[in-house]
Amino acid sequence: MEQEEDKLSNLPKKILHNILSRLPEDDANRTSVLSKAWLETWYTFPILCFSDFDFITESTQPKEDIADTKITLMFFQPVEDLSRKSKDFIEYVKRRLLRFWDHGLPIKEFAFMILDLLCMSEDLDFCLKLVAESGVEVLDLCFPDPSFVKDEKDRSECYVLPKGVIEVKSLTKLVLAGDIRVDQAFMNHSIKFFSLRELHLLHVVLEDEQAIERLISCCPLIEIITLMLSGGSMKSLSMHGLQKLNTVYVDGIKEVYIDEASSLKSLYYCYDCWNAPFKIDFIQCKYLKELLLCLNSTTIITDKWFLEIFPKFPFLETLEIWNCILSETINISSVQLKYLHVYDCSNLKEANIDAPNLLSCKFDGFNGSKPIISFLNISSQLEVHLSVSIDDRDEDLDVFYVRELLQNIKPENVLISLSLFIYHFSDAPKQVFLDIPSPPPSIKHMDLFILSELNENWYSSDVDFIRLCCIPETISWNLDNCDSSKAFVEFFYETLRRRKDDTKCWWRDLKEAKVTRSTTDEGTMLKSLPKYSTQQNIMFRKDI
Repeated sequence: MEQEEDKLSNLPKKILHNILSRLPEDDANRTSVLSKAWLETWYTFPILCFSDFDFITESTQPKEDIADTKITLMFFQPVEDLSRKSKDFIEYVKRRLLRFWDHGLPIKEFAFMILDLLCMSEDLDFCLKLVAESGVEVLDLCFPDPSFVKDEKDRSECYVLPKGVIEVKSLTKLVLAGDIRVDQAFMNHSIKFFSLRELHLLHVVLEDEQAIERLISCCPLIEIITLMLSGGSMKSLSMHGLQKLNTVYVDGIKEVYIDEASSLKSLYYCYDCWNAPFKIDFIQCKYLKELLLCLNSTTIITDKWFLEIFPKFPFLETLEIWNCILSETINISSVQLKYLHVYDCSNLKEANIDAPNLLSCKFDGFNGSKPIISFLNISSQLEVHLSVSIDDRDEDLDVFYVRELLQNIKPENVLISLSLFIYHFSDAPKQVFLDIPSPPPSIKHMDLFILSELNENWYSSDVDFIRLCCIPETISWNLDNCDSSKAFVEFFYETLRRRKDDTKCWWRDLKEAKVTRSTTDEGTMLKSLPKYSTQQNIMFRKDI
C-alpha cells in the first residue's frame, strides 16, 4: 500500500494539480495531510479560492450543525472578534499569494469572496497586484451587494479595481459581483482584454454606464456576457461586431441592442420594473437557439408574436416566457421547438401547440386563468408538466377543470406530471365532492403541496379531490412547516390502507404505499413520517 501511495505522490506536479482540480474544494484541501508531496502540491495548486465567511463563522460545533449557525455566528460575535478574524483572514491570503510570488508560480484561477470590504481595501489592492502579475486567467471577486448598504457614506466607499487588474492581458474570465465600482478607468483606450471569453458583472456600481459598453467592445473574443444590474442603473446597452458571442444574459437594462452577432445561440432578457417600457432588438441573431424572456406583469405578448417568432428564428429550440400577460388564445407552430416553458403568465384561456419534436412543455402558474392546452403532432418522448393551484376562495377552479385540462392533452400518449398546490383560508369546505361516473385521466406523477394551515375538516374533501381529478402512477408530498401537513399525510395514508373497501376508487389497485425518499430505511409512511424534516419529500408509488 505504501508503494502505491509513493507512486501516486511521485507523479509530476502537473498531473497532481489536475487530480486536485477534479475534486471538491474540501476534499482537495484534505489531500495536504496525506504526505509532504501532497502538501507541496496543495501549496502550489494554481486554483485559489478564499472566503472570509469561512473564517468569520468558524465554530467548534459538529460539522453538520455549522450550516444552520453560520449567519447567527456572523452577526452575534463581538466586534473585536470580527475585526481580528478579518485581519487573520487577509494575512492568510497574503501569505499564500506571496508563496506563489516568491517561487515564480503561476495562478490560473483566483476567487475571492468577502463580507467586510472596508477593513481590508488596501490589503486587497496588494493581493490583486500579486495575482495580476502571476498570469491569472480566471478572476472572480464577490463583495457585498450595494443594494443592501443603507448608509450613503458606506455606499460611496465601494471598491475600485486597481489599474493593474483591468490591464491583465491573460484574463479569459472576469467575474465582478457586488460593491465594486466600474469607473472611468474602463474608458481608457489602453484597456484591451484580448483573451477574455467570459464577462460577468453582477450588481456592480456604475459611475458611467458607457464604461460597460466600452469594456465589452474591447473583448474581441468574448463568448459569454452576463449583466445583472439594479433596475434603472443602466438605461441602454449596445453590442456591436462581437463575432464570437454565444450567450447573453441581461437583467435590469431598459434597452438592449444586439447586432452582427451571427454566432449568438442563447439570449436571456429580464426587465421586471413595474409598468415600465423596455426594448430589446436581436432581430439580426438569426441562429438563435434559446430565448428566455422574463418581463413585468403588465407586458402583453400576443398570438401574433408567437406566430412570427419561429419564422424569424428558424433554429429556435428553447422558448421560455415569464411573468407577462398573454393573449386569450395562443398558437405555437414549430418543427424545431424542443422546450417550451411558460411561467406566471395571466389571461391565457387556450393554447394550441403544433411541435412534433417537442420534448418538454411546462405551464406553471396560471395567475387566475384556466387555460386548456392542446397538442397536435406530438412526439412520443414529450413530457408535460402542469402546475395548478386550488384555492377555496375560488369556487370555479375545481376537480372538473383539472380533469378537463389533463384529458384534453390525451395523457395516454404523453408523460404528464401535475403539481397541485392546496391553499385553504376557511375553516371548512363549501363543496362536497360527489363520485364522477367516468374514470379520471391517468398521469405519470403528482406533486402535492399544502401551503397553509390545514383544518381537519378539510381532510376528507382534499382526499376526494385528489382521487377524483386523476390517477397518478406516483404521488410525492412536499411538507411545509405546519404540523397539520404531516397529520394530513397520515390521514391520506390511512385512507390508502382502507382502499380495498373502496370499489369505485383507482387506488384499490395500489399494492403498497411506501416512503421512497427518506433519511431512514424504506418503510411504511406511518413509521417514517415522524423522522421527516420539513424539507424532505414523501412519495407513494402505484404498482400495477
